[in-house]
Amino acid sequence: MNKTKKIVSLLVSSILVLSFAGCSRTVTGNKETDNGLNAFNAIVKAYPANKGFHQALQHWGFKLSNGEKFEWTKDTSANKADFAMVMLADPLVKAGLDINKLDKNDWLYEPAAKDENGQELPNRLIKPYNVSDKKVSSNGSEDAMRRILKQDPSLVKYHKTQQHYRLILGDGNEVEWTEKLGINDADMIFVLKAEPLIKAGLDINKLQESGWSFKPAGKDDMGENPAQIVKTFKIKQ
Repeated sequence: MNKTKKIVSLLVSSILVLSFAGCSRTVTGNKETDNGLNAFNAIVKAYPANKGFHQALQHWGFKLSNGEKFEWTKDTSANKADFAMVMLADPLVKAGLDINKLDKNDWLYEPAAKDENGQELPNRLIKPYNVSDKKVSSNGSEDAMRRILKQDPSLVKYHKTQQHYRLILGDGNEVEWTEKLGINDADMIFVLKAEPLIKAGLDINKLQESGWSFKPAGKDDMGENPAQIVKTFKIKQ
């Protein structure tokens, strides 16, 4: 083989190796988490009007219904809560929940107010989750989510039977989203561990009109689950 052919052959081999490495490289450190990130981004892209950025708190938010959102931080060092489920408080209060009996280290309550754009916000119950206090610099909502998940890829699990991803936010608390829009009855789901809410007065027999449903403790193909309350969302613009 002459010198020119050897150089061409080496270049082709190098390109193939780099291409293979690029195809197999994960952006979060875990392929399952990468797939979950892609599925989440696809939902957000499908409903761009539902996404917003809160300048004062430096976090992104995705609106699920009137006043209910899923939020994630721009920088894990900027907020105590890197993820947050924002829920309507009044329906749970009507079902017996006493906000004052919740552990203030685990729950936040925000009374009705106007947001930075002058829009009215209802009374909200917030379940925060902190991933780390590491300083990161992100560029846009997708990059912010990627950087959070990269710090702990084990937070995301795929539920093959139900064809959705689960973001584990502590013991028994989850945000779930569909693998692909249109294949599930719910696009997103909030899941809360029931025990602390019941201890704070929530009557599971009064949940019917709250939009939440009770799920007893049990075992599924993902393992043991505590008793939980669940709310499903079909996203609308």
